[in-house]
Amino acid sequence: MPNTLEQRGFFWWFNEPDIVHNSKETSIPGLLTVTADGHTTLQIDGALCEKDEYSAHAAPCPFPIDRRIAGILDTSEKYVLLEGLERSDFFIEDESPQTQTITAEICTRRFSEFPLDYLQCQFTELRIEMKGLEDWLLLDSLIVERDYTDDEKIRAQVSYREAKISFPCPGGSISIESLTTGTDPGFLWSNREQRSVLIEQSFYIVFRSDIPTDLQYLQFVFAKVEELIALLLGSYYRLTRPIFVRKEQSSDEYITIFYPRDAPSEEAPPRFFYLIPFGKIQHCFGDLFTSWLSGSETFGAGFYLYVASLRNPHVYVEDRLFNLTTGIEALHRREHGESADSLDVTQQKEKVIRILGLLPKDDPDRHWLADRLAYAHEPSLRIRVLECLRELPFQFGKDELEKFAKACANRRNDISHGGGPRGNMDRDSFNLEINRLAEALGHFFHAILLHKVGVPDDVLLETWTRGFLAEFRIKPALASVGLTIKSKIEN
Repeated sequence: MPNTLEQRGFFWWFNEPDIVHNSKETSIPGLLTVTADGHTTLQIDGALCEKDEYSAHAAPCPFPIDRRIAGILDTSEKYVLLEGLERSDFFIEDESPQTQTITAEICTRRFSEFPLDYLQCQFTELRIEMKGLEDWLLLDSLIVERDYTDDEKIRAQVSYREAKISFPCPGGSISIESLTTGTDPGFLWSNREQRSVLIEQSFYIVFRSDIPTDLQYLQFVFAKVEELIALLLGSYYRLTRPIFVRKEQSSDEYITIFYPRDAPSEEAPPRFFYLIPFGKIQHCFGDLFTSWLSGSETFGAGFYLYVASLRNPHVYVEDRLFNLTTGIEALHRREHGESADSLDVTQQKEKVIRILGLLPKDDPDRHWLADRLAYAHEPSLRIRVLECLRELPFQFGKDELEKFAKACANRRNDISHGGGPRGNMDRDSFNLEINRLAEALGHFFHAILLHKVGVPDDVLLETWTRGFLAEFRIKPALASVGLTIKSKIEN
């Protein structure tokens, strides 16, 4: 994958008046490289640092957090600021031309010079281009019409709608907006004749903060937007790097910030593989995002483990079933965890005390049994899986769901406690069964999370029982473990 940025420029120490190379006039040429996954390297054609400054032969040497390098790129005339610096070159003192290599955790790029008091704060907007997901949004509105003028020239009339679908959310608002542009607006609306004109619409998800905020929070919001869209798509699509809008005295600055993260996806999933198209949840997208934010905090691993399986589907089948059952168990614990003084828990604990009371206090068997019964009041894994599945707007044949939940719990315990098949089951049969269980449980876990964040029941039912993905993926996966979805929704 090609680098995101690879340009030469001139670089100097930012806001360091006591250092020799502290301005554009005293800068040193170098090559700035940002990889597709956001790793930044600066190779200086000279000595930006003193000979032995932060130079280590055994390992990279970090600079203090307040030391930063500024630069101007020689072809785009854009300014950059590098932070989180480490010197990584291997220095040997000799007469050869000197170069230095410095890596950075963050590279910030903008069109104007950085103010001397610049910090990664005072951001008011996060703009995420939905490149590659235009077919998922289906908000296109360009219409070209033709009519004839009196001077025998054909006039083409272009009309379009500017989409702006906005919702309130914690800390601000989130909206889906369109931007319609031409190749050259100056020529487009003048009388100058041209051979070709390009007019296109781009679409953005925009988060606007109620108050200026810092980079860390907007990185969190970006991650949550990407995760929610992955759930709606049914596969993990890594979005393009966002634009950060910063409030400054003269104007709002549009800034690109490079930091380590997975490279943007090169190909979007085909439209036939979209799980839930945007049009079906357009009216409640803001509520879904709000619920995903709050649910991530409330349910923790119960949300994260499934998203992780979407992000990295290439794992051993044992890992997949283990992670899915563990995620559902964590979800159930956080949602249905009973208080220590609830009636059911109290009764279960009293029963354990009565049983232990049958043995003398100094009997070693009593201590062994106490350890064994310490968590006897908690629901089993089978019960936890079953109760989570029963919350879905689906119904099944008699005992189908119970048998499935039991099989998932048994095989998870085989993996956890036996490292594989136990009893007379051979490895091939075991792998085939856990593969089928994991595939079916993955579809259920996906439905559970969408249900938790508020996707309407009728949309879930339609998605899991009708359409391309239902017919060719979901229904066959469920049928392989003896399940057929029916509806709980009244007709």
